[in-house]
Amino acid sequence: MANNFWLRTRCDWPALTRNPLEDEDDDEDEHEPLTANRKPATANPATVNYLGHGTPDAIISCLMVKSGTKEESTEPTNAPKSPNAIPVYRVGIPFFGSTRQFRQSPFQFHLEGYQQHGAIYRTRIDGKNWIVLSGLEANDLIWRNTDLWSYREANAAFAEQLGPGHVTQLDGDPHKKRRQQLKPGFKMEAVMRYLPQMDQAAAELLPAMCDRPINITDSFAELILLITSRTTFRCSLSPEMVTTMSHWEHDFIYGTSLGWKRHLYYRRPIYRRMKKEVFAELERILDERLQSKEEREDNLTAIIKASRDAGQTVNRWELINTIYLILLAGIHNTSNLIHWCLLYLSSDPAWAQELRDELSQWDTANFKGMGQFPKLKATIQEVQRLRPGAIIHRLTAARDFEFSGYSIPQGAEIIHVNTLVHFLDSVYEEPFQFNPRRYLDGRTYPPKANGFFGGGTHICLGMNLALVHTPLILANVLRDYEYRFVSDPTMNVRMSLGQNQIRNQIPAVFRRTST
Repeated sequence: MANNFWLRTRCDWPALTRNPLEDEDDDEDEHEPLTANRKPATANPATVNYLGHGTPDAIISCLMVKSGTKEESTEPTNAPKSPNAIPVYRVGIPFFGSTRQFRQSPFQFHLEGYQQHGAIYRTRIDGKNWIVLSGLEANDLIWRNTDLWSYREANAAFAEQLGPGHVTQLDGDPHKKRRQQLKPGFKMEAVMRYLPQMDQAAAELLPAMCDRPINITDSFAELILLITSRTTFRCSLSPEMVTTMSHWEHDFIYGTSLGWKRHLYYRRPIYRRMKKEVFAELERILDERLQSKEEREDNLTAIIKASRDAGQTVNRWELINTIYLILLAGIHNTSNLIHWCLLYLSSDPAWAQELRDELSQWDTANFKGMGQFPKLKATIQEVQRLRPGAIIHRLTAARDFEFSGYSIPQGAEIIHVNTLVHFLDSVYEEPFQFNPRRYLDGRTYPPKANGFFGGGTHICLGMNLALVHTPLILANVLRDYEYRFVSDPTMNVRMSLGQNQIRNQIPAVFRRTST
């Protein structure tokens, strides 16, 4: 069977050595703050085939020098090789490079690059030159050494749209401080205490989705938002505002993957209107909170109390940004994951029935952890492996470093294929097949073999929310409902430059089977 990522895949839940629903701490590594000083850019008219070593805007020249040519820099045998010695993969046509091949199948593109050149190679995509890092060693390097990267540069779109203090694009001590400030609202204990209420909210809200065609990704994103508004962040939202928030969040995240074209995308009148309405609503919710004499018990209050106890002040912008993070951030990654779970289960009726049998015992009042539901956990792990929401992360080197025998300069633009290991047959047997049984009977995989949530100190802030929302919603759907797709569902998926899934318009009809 051809290893075609876009036609057949399987996903795995992060290969954790512990049950994530039994751990209240964030899966973060502690690192030293960013200390690299940027060097001034220098011109070098004598050569064009180089990575500008030590410059903040270092790029590979348009005409890449292939390794093994006379144009490579000569280095002592015991020294790291020049950036020009990094193997070149599919440079493609002038200016655009390998953009066409990349867009046709982003993951297959990188998988073939890894198979040909190993954990590091150079390529040209969308008119830019990139150094690509992938595999277990790359995951370990990138997640263990946060000080190597400038997230401010790589994630500039978040600062542009959500403010310069948004956690995703912070580096060093400011990032560590903000993560610590947010932790009381996102640690597993803070999420799990609302599990019974979440389960009740899902049971009450799901019937409204029955007996009519719905788009699964959109509908479940809105469902997650409504569950959150009843539990971890208590607020009242109109149905119209729920839809607007969901659509704006989808468009915002999609835009972060568009490079310079995001500026045009974000200027669209419909996007600007939705953003204005969403943040006006967040301000209304905050003002309602501040004017109320009653302090609501939820995770925003937990964050405020913890900051107050630590002698820290939280300004108005930080509060609005925190509300956004609790209420909206990541809802489409989770809804996409649920969507793909349902798609894969429809392709394997025997496994789906085994899972339904297991879920007949689902009861959040007596929930002790996902160990009680090994087949549900295995299903989610497998779909996480096969259908990650972001197959790559874009990074900018904050200082010079070495990897796999090559020197990489400050300012180099990096593509980290954080999920490539998901599809290596040296790690997963028949990696393109949906086989959740691979996780049963005590089978484990290397912790850094799963890149669904990223890793290190920049691991997904909302990971614990996703690890609770996904099994909870799936359990309610599979136990109490049956579903069919209006048209023959496809396993094809389009990606925006390999980073974010575009909303999949696959209508389905749900019908309640139990009362």
